[in-house]
Amino acid sequence: METAMKAGSRLERVLKSGAFAVTGELGPPKSADPEVVRKKARLLKGRVDAVNITDCQTAIVRMSSIGAGLLVQAEGVEPVIQMTCRDRNRLAMQSDILGASALGLKNLLCLTGDHQKFGNHPGAKGVFDMDSIQLLGMMRDMRDEQKFQCGEAIKAHEPRLFLGCAANPFAGPSEAARAARLGKKVSNGADFVQTQIIYNMERFAAFMAAVRDLGLDEKVYILAGVTPPRSVGMARYMKNFVPGLDVPDEVIKRLQGAKDKEEEGINICVDIIQQCREIKGVAGVHVMAIEWEEAVAEIVQRAGLEQRPEVPEAEVASTIAAQPKAVPETVTVAAEAAPAGAGEAELAAARLEAEKIVAAAREEASRLRAQAPAAVATDTSDQIHAQSAEAGEDEMNERERQMALESVRHGLAALKKAFNLSDDQFDALAQFAGAEAILKREPAAAPPVPAAPAAAAPAAPAASAAPAADQAAEAKKAEEARKAEEAKKAAEAKAAEEAKKAAEAKAQAEAKAAEEAKKAAEAKAQAEAKAAEEAKKAEAAKAASKPAPAPAEAPAAPAKSAAPADLAVGELAVEESTLAQRGGKVPAANYTQDYSGAIREVALGNGDKIVTVGGTNSLPFHLFEGKLEHPPLIAMDILDIKPEEWPASLSRHFADVMDNPVAWAQKCVNDYQAEAICISLVGTDPNGMNRPASEAAKIAAQVVDAVDVPIIVWGCGNAEKDTETLREVTSIIGDKKVCLAPLDDSNYRSLGATAMAFGHPMVASSPIDVNLAKQLNILLENLGVSLNSVLIDPSIGALGYGIEYTYSVMERIRLAALTQKDEKLQLPFICNLGREVWKAKECRLPSDEMLGDAENRGVLMEAITASCMLMAGGETLIMRHPRAIALTKSLIKGLMG
Repeated sequence: METAMKAGSRLERVLKSGAFAVTGELGPPKSADPEVVRKKARLLKGRVDAVNITDCQTAIVRMSSIGAGLLVQAEGVEPVIQMTCRDRNRLAMQSDILGASALGLKNLLCLTGDHQKFGNHPGAKGVFDMDSIQLLGMMRDMRDEQKFQCGEAIKAHEPRLFLGCAANPFAGPSEAARAARLGKKVSNGADFVQTQIIYNMERFAAFMAAVRDLGLDEKVYILAGVTPPRSVGMARYMKNFVPGLDVPDEVIKRLQGAKDKEEEGINICVDIIQQCREIKGVAGVHVMAIEWEEAVAEIVQRAGLEQRPEVPEAEVASTIAAQPKAVPETVTVAAEAAPAGAGEAELAAARLEAEKIVAAAREEASRLRAQAPAAVATDTSDQIHAQSAEAGEDEMNERERQMALESVRHGLAALKKAFNLSDDQFDALAQFAGAEAILKREPAAAPPVPAAPAAAAPAAPAASAAPAADQAAEAKKAEEARKAEEAKKAAEAKAAEEAKKAAEAKAQAEAKAAEEAKKAAEAKAQAEAKAAEEAKKAEAAKAASKPAPAPAEAPAAPAKSAAPADLAVGELAVEESTLAQRGGKVPAANYTQDYSGAIREVALGNGDKIVTVGGTNSLPFHLFEGKLEHPPLIAMDILDIKPEEWPASLSRHFADVMDNPVAWAQKCVNDYQAEAICISLVGTDPNGMNRPASEAAKIAAQVVDAVDVPIIVWGCGNAEKDTETLREVTSIIGDKKVCLAPLDDSNYRSLGATAMAFGHPMVASSPIDVNLAKQLNILLENLGVSLNSVLIDPSIGALGYGIEYTYSVMERIRLAALTQKDEKLQLPFICNLGREVWKAKECRLPSDEMLGDAENRGVLMEAITASCMLMAGGETLIMRHPRAIALTKSLIKGLMG
């Protein structure tokens, strides 16, 4: 038996009642002044059903959302606390949610958050341990599955929050794509949605049509975001500079032609609300008037929404949920007013339900006793038995009694609400049930047995008295219902047993078939291995018959060796027929798309070892739509210092060379057939070893001289130190070309000019944001840099550490480049993923029975991360483990046919 559950938040009750909801927004102050929050809350009280408390919006430090939410709640306004992934890891998120729930907060809006670059602490370290979709899933599991993200159970008092998310209908590439992204959030637990600000009603209607096509309007409550434009300048700014907003010209014209701009802004907002109310699937509006809270009352009043619905709190017992509904059709969840009392028919029905509740409580208590007999037979068993006998409880222990009592109390309270019982009728119902008297160890007039004599029945107040004959009829009906229920359970048990036997028989058959298939596969593998061995011997004999080359003809550099046996991977089966052939008579136009843009080509390396990346004119590996001129390039990562933090499962492959970067690079090229090398100058980090720039540059130059594959020189991430180091590298490597990385918005001028002067390609690195990536490319082009020499580093996350958000941003960049012909984004991607993967805790934990082999775990994490990056458009990957690289190369080869 589950414990009874209190009804949800006011916002939840309003939405579930079918009423058109209204929410507002409140920005906490950049101070600790509680009066600012209280004043804003008073302006919104009674006008909205709930108010969002922003979480350091635009990455500016403000009073915490939870703290401000408590102040708002104290003013009689229900808060919706916001939580962003920018500032917390999963430990802090779960901790804050437990605290918020304990303090009585009931609504949560899950957001990824604006990047810290936008705020007043641009140098702050963003966490982004998760994105909003993963945060939703974690919160849903805490609420519904009663478990933390790590899988540990929450034993009691799980946080029961009404979960919300944000949606942007206008972010691109299409309304259908945005609806599909919303579907991910809904499947991860979103209960309600608040959209980006809406001005373009035509596009919003198209978005809602796509939402309805996916059936999402039946699964989630959608609140349309609206805001009153306060001035022409505000409208123009939103149109030109706020990503994901679509402000039609007619909105700006309306403001320009108005004498009172603020008045017209309110009218525009009201017009949009009225249009939203006509769109199927819109359950309410979210009015965003931050720092203009006074306008909310006027907007709500003009829109005809000032009368907010009354939805009193109620308790819903889980014990009722499993029973057939006996509630009259006139009673709904959103009943506006309860009548003074129920009639005799309703009271009789309530009594029958009460009997079922008590019977269920007794049955559950008996089951608990049967499961845990030791709970009675303890060292103090004699004392417990004595107390039980005195109270007339037989052998029911205290824990069972309390659980049964709590269940019955909540069940009867729910009946009172469901049947609209008066207080007197409710008291009579409790006496009739007789449950509380028994469970409180108080003598009752008679136990609630249906066949009890009429004289032994408890006396009820006159308001609920019924003839004895009626009570006998009711008792007979209850007994018949009980027998029918027992027969039903017996039939269900028999059917379940038969289904179990059938499933077992099926499983045995499948296991036998699997075993036979396994034996066949093993036999085939042995035959193939034998054939391969014979071919190898024949090849060796053929090679032995050839004369050895003269010493003078021996190569100066060591010959490349075959990959170690433990790094060998299988090849993917390549589909020999084309998609057009497999499609038969289906016109190609039905499954292909013409793209208006193409990705630029960037050359890396020197002489005859130059490798070109980029050049595609379709989505990754969509060879049926376009061409992929150059396969993705994989560079192996080496460091200028011996890494102490690398796990043994990775470092063992380089143990003999890790203290010598030159030998390390040669091993990667000669033993592991590296296509390119990335030397990471982590030793120059001012917060670490702080190696002099000149010393690190000499090491990099030695690596450049030692191998002939393309070289990427990656700094430590400190803009000032990287400028000094990379400039030093270019001054001593002569006319050889290397790729300089990373350039960001703080050092692009100096490093961009250096790279341009010596003809080096470069990496433009920006936080995970489409607009910041585009802005940096614009700055480089304004400097005179040709974008044909630039690769985009979008700042990626590893598997389980923000990879979904990384993927979505890369996907948006690539779609803008190909479908919107955005020339500033038509650049190849470079993904430095090895360093992100191998610092994850899962790659450092030892082998154990649950997690399996440590090395296989790390290899798969790196290979799967690489696969995701390839699918998002990654043209250059920087990786570490040789086997992970081999797996990725096999995937690339298979996909390219």
